[in-house]
Amino acid sequence: MKFVILFALFFVVESFMPLSISTADAESRFRVGIDVARFRGDSTKVYVEVYYSFDVSKLKFIKSDTLFQTEAVINVYFKRSSNDSVVARQMWKIPFSAGDTLVLNTPRSYVDVLGFFLQPDIYRMYVVGGGSNDWSKRDSFSVPIDLQPIVNKQISLSDVELCTSIISVGQDSTGRFIKNTYEVKPNPSRIYGAEQPVVFYYLEEYNLLKNRSPNYYTKLTVANSFGKEVITRERTKNRANESNVEVGTVQINTLRTGAYTFNFKITDSVDNSSSLASKKFFVYNPQLPMDSLTSGTEGSVLASEYSAMNEAELDLQFAQVRYIATRAEIAQYNNVKGIDAKRKVLYDFWNRRENDAMDPSKIQKSEYFKRVDYANDHFRNGFKDGWKTDRGRVFIMYGPPDEVERHASEVDTKPYEIWTYNSIQGGVEFVFGDRTGLSDYLLLHSTHRDEMHDENWMNQLKIQ
Repeated sequence: MKFVILFALFFVVESFMPLSISTADAESRFRVGIDVARFRGDSTKVYVEVYYSFDVSKLKFIKSDTLFQTEAVINVYFKRSSNDSVVARQMWKIPFSAGDTLVLNTPRSYVDVLGFFLQPDIYRMYVVGGGSNDWSKRDSFSVPIDLQPIVNKQISLSDVELCTSIISVGQDSTGRFIKNTYEVKPNPSRIYGAEQPVVFYYLEEYNLLKNRSPNYYTKLTVANSFGKEVITRERTKNRANESNVEVGTVQINTLRTGAYTFNFKITDSVDNSSSLASKKFFVYNPQLPMDSLTSGTEGSVLASEYSAMNEAELDLQFAQVRYIATRAEIAQYNNVKGIDAKRKVLYDFWNRRENDAMDPSKIQKSEYFKRVDYANDHFRNGFKDGWKTDRGRVFIMYGPPDEVERHASEVDTKPYEIWTYNSIQGGVEFVFGDRTGLSDYLLLHSTHRDEMHDENWMNQLKIQ
């Protein structure tokens, strides 16, 4: 299922940023959250659903008579990569009104869905969203999509749609979230936790009658960021129809804060052919005792999450915190021997930061690894995990930028981005360029005094 994989690799959608990164700047920005799922269309096209969400309270309202009014504008379009031609576009205007300022300042998520029929091909999807009263602060981005057809010769699956609720409705019910006798409300942010403790999922199974056998098998798993399965369900199903709808729930109230992958696999009982659909999601459960330990005693280390980690997991986590580690801390970890010693070093590393108000690099551990997870989801390329890339490192160290300029298709210039941080050193910029054409954006220049500096960075991007 290359379509699903490419979204895991390249999906830069800013939906995780405002909800999972707790900074004042990010909280005040208007952000559009996006998710996508592919379903079977007709003989030549694939049906693609684009789910989007935004916080209505981030729009600028203007008072008119007795009401405060605004209008959100969402523009989604697809360009064919081979010739840069627009093949599909939908633009929506959504009006909002309120009678008092209390309602204006209360976070309120608006969620909707757009549908497109597209031929299998390689595309770039563009999303632009903002308020008509303050269009200069709009959110915009683009993502590459390798849209593969759904296989018709064997048992197969649609993509996974993760939702906030799924309700059975009547056969004749209508509405923008109605499909196959269900009201399916998407969760474009894919964030779950105390306020949304249940993951609802929807997907479709196809070509179930290709082989003559009464049964086929399904397997649902949820894996953590290290690939360890924390939830597993296996079932034997009857082949009653050519296609079937799978809906269900997964309780995540016992999962620790972090990134997870939802996997659903079907297997044919005759020829063992199979199809797998996957979707990443994020869990934020601050009530679990993940960071509540305050002493560095051996007992506390054993009671922490590090007690369940193997040596490879510990090495990976320390590699991910090297961006904020001191030389002494790096040397200490490199010199210790044995898994218990490594657990102690990692435990003490975070314990110092979360209990020392004078530490200039102080950052909450949960906040730091939210940034790591975001970097892995949005900045990964075919060669590196997202946290190892230049954009991932900058995002992890400094948080979400206040502004992002994306230059994806300028004449005679390779793609590049300019990130601006207004609250660092009086305002700094980072310039990243895709010099190879493989979505590997390298840091070319920065005005930050501790980063690389090259005033002639544009020369590195000129197409010869």
